Amino acid sequence: MRRSTRFLFGFALIVITAHRLPAPIQEVPETPTPTPRSQPNPLPSTTPERADPAQFAGTWTGKIKFGGNLNEVEYTLMVNPDATSLIMKSLRFGEFARPTTLNGKALTWTAGPKNGNVWTLAPNLDGQTALVKVNLAAGAEGNATFQRTESAPKRGRAGGRLKGRQ
Repeated sequence: MRRSTRFLFGFALIVITAHRLPAPIQEVPETPTPTPRSQPNPLPSTTPERADPAQFAGTWTGKIKFGGNLNEVEYTLMVNPDATSLIMKSLRFGEFARPTTLNGKALTWTAGPKNGNVWTLAPNLDGQTALVKVNLAAGAEGNATFQRTESAPKRGRAGGRLKGRQ
């Protein structure tokens, strides 16, 4: 019994530690791609419509709660006239300038540790309120309604930058 146990143990050890061969290489035959024929496209374009930057520009304020034990944090978001950047201000986290991206009817940007938190600002139809969402890198999320407290700031000499922040 002892001898057969040793044999089985040794055989199992050899089988487990044996090097395995890679999968065989298979060549895919090349087929010529057919040339597309131009035909009128009766379907409307599916590209998202570009929003007017003016609907995002200005100062937005609100309180947002995100992440388990954190209380609500009051933020002021100052979006430049071209909606290409904003300044985020809060007493808890400080003031930061962030580049933004206009995606259809929402403005997005990243912030936080290693830019892992994704923020979204989507103005409502009234133009005076907006839904602000934040998805934290850790998986938590939060959302709140922000109020527009000031319309678009005046352009400075540097084009779309905010005055006093050049």
